[in-house]
This record gives sequence, structure tokens and C-alpha cells, in this order.
Amino acid sequence: MYDEKVIDTMADKVNELIERYNELCEANENLRNELVSVKAQNEAKSNQIMRLEEELKSRNIENEDICKKIEATLGLGK
Repeated sequence: MYDEKVIDTMADKVNELIERYNELCEANENLRNELVSVKAQNEAKSNQIMRLEEELKSRNIENEDICKKIEATLGLGK
């Protein structure tokens, strides 16, 4: 009788551990998926930042050229 009770208790504990393991596996998979998604978003943002930096450089060059033309027209060139 005592052995049966111990076996039942151990079986319950093993089942609880298996259930907890499965829950953790599912949570881990969800976190992996979220990580992949966040990495993709990060890559997209990095690409957007690089594009905007290039656009800014281009506009700065355009502004410098316009300023030089204005200075030349006004006779303010160096």
C-alpha cells in the first residue's frame, strides 16, 4: 500500500515536471520567434538609418554647393 502511494506521488511529480518542461519549451519557442522578429525590425531600422544618413550627406553637399553659388553671385567668394 505504501509503495503504491509513493509510486503515485512520484508519477504525479514526474507528470508535473513534464508539464512544466513543455510549458517552458513553448515559452522558449515564443521568445525565439520574438527574437527573430525583433532582429528583422532592427535590420530594417538600421537600413532606414543608413539611407537617411546618405540622404542627409547628399543634401548637405547640395546646400554647400548652393551657398558657394550664392557667395560667387554676390562676390563674397574666397
